[in-house]
Amino acid sequence: MAAGEGSVVVGRHAVAQALEAAPQRAQELLLAAPSGGAALARILEMARAAGVKVRRVQRRDLDLLAGGAVHQGLGLRLAAAQYAPFEQVLLLARAAGPKALVLMADHIQDPHNLGALARSAAAAGAVALVVPKDRACPLTPAVAKAAAGALETLPLCRVTNLTNTLETLKEAGLWSLAAATQGHPAPWDLDLNLPLVLVVGGEHQGVGQRLLKACDLKASLPLSEGVESLNASVAAGVMLFEIVRQRRGATP
Repeated sequence: MAAGEGSVVVGRHAVAQALEAAPQRAQELLLAAPSGGAALARILEMARAAGVKVRRVQRRDLDLLAGGAVHQGLGLRLAAAQYAPFEQVLLLARAAGPKALVLMADHIQDPHNLGALARSAAAAGAVALVVPKDRACPLTPAVAKAAAGALETLPLCRVTNLTNTLETLKEAGLWSLAAATQGHPAPWDLDLNLPLVLVVGGEHQGVGQRLLKACDLKASLPLSEGVESLNASVAAGVMLFEIVRQRRGATP
């Protein structure tokens, strides 16, 4: 079953990325640009190879579909994305071995935050993003747009119970780190060169107490006085790339 409505990606880079990563979801290439140029020729060839219909449209029509985003005269209609089954996440985590990284997000209601989390997770090499069926934003075109193509390659998995899911991942050999409020070590003071599940929560409610207690490690970011929290996707990005830094053996 589809996870949400279909979407439109715009711009040469985003369109080419979608055609390369998920040609099976591509439905129609919308063209309002001149037909010359090597980059456009490559995109047209990719569309033909995937059996995607090409339709010329007026630039003003593409302006409306793009919602203000820079489209460069190109858009691509995509069928609705699918949620990945948890079994796939488990297989990917096991296959990644000591480099396994899963992002688990609790209480994320804002589509832009969820999309940004997916983008950061993909950039950091995570094998999946796991969210709950309740207390979470569904997969919508707004999420896909904020993810900027990340959901074409990063599996998004929706589960009934995050705590039980975390326990299953721990049984598979992964450790768990919660992004917590103040009073815990900074992430760079911990050894995070481990197969890991990073658990983050929304900026208002944070990680649920039961889920927080199930985590092996807890870390908090040192914030200046008067600042209570960071945006969820910003905090997650800092944590994710501290994990990447440690795995690469780089100095702070």
